Amino acid sequence: MKRLISNLRRRTKPLWLNIFALLLGIVLVAAAFPLSGSTSYASKVNYLPDITLTNQNSQTMSLSSLRGQPVLVGFIHTMCKGVCQMMTANMRSVALALPPAMVSGVTMLLITTDPAEDQPPQLLQYAKTQDLAGKRWILVTGSENSIKRVMRLYGVKHEETDDAMMHVMKLFLLAPGGTLARVYPGMKMSPQTVVSDIETLSYRNSNAASEHPGAH
Repeated sequence: MKRLISNLRRRTKPLWLNIFALLLGIVLVAAAFPLSGSTSYASKVNYLPDITLTNQNSQTMSLSSLRGQPVLVGFIHTMCKGVCQMMTANMRSVALALPPAMVSGVTMLLITTDPAEDQPPQLLQYAKTQDLAGKRWILVTGSENSIKRVMRLYGVKHEETDDAMMHVMKLFLLAPGGTLARVYPGMKMSPQTVVSDIETLSYRNSNAASEHPGAH
């Protein structure tokens, strides 16, 4: 009998080991699927580098100045009357779905793919036509080299078809630090899914700030 009990003890894991294994599994799953949505990324590349552009109000700015809060990024050219307007409308739906407390804590960034045609007056008119009101909406253009640098960073091709610029049918969600968090199929995305992802990023950022108040 003593031998049987001894064998059972050797074969049976302590309860705390089972609980630890279960908790570890939960943590690993949560880390693998950090946000809801289309495609998640764990890249350390900064998608808001120190590249100087010009916004719709003819103000010079660096993309790096947008770090500090989530940024939803889309690419357009103002002469596009179909796909670009639909992508913009989807971004506007996300903006309208944001809880009131988060409205000022998210940047909606539209980058032209056609800097030769899209100067600040064209971007400003596009913002008015598409009802993109408020400081959170930033539309930018720049030199051809600057725009090409940005497009390469986001993996966007800078090519023209026979009759128009190529369309970028993706939206990019950036974490407050400028790293890429999500890429959405812009024509089929759910605004509420994007809002949920933004809320998650904002929550993580506020927690990090409270834990490290002196960090920059």
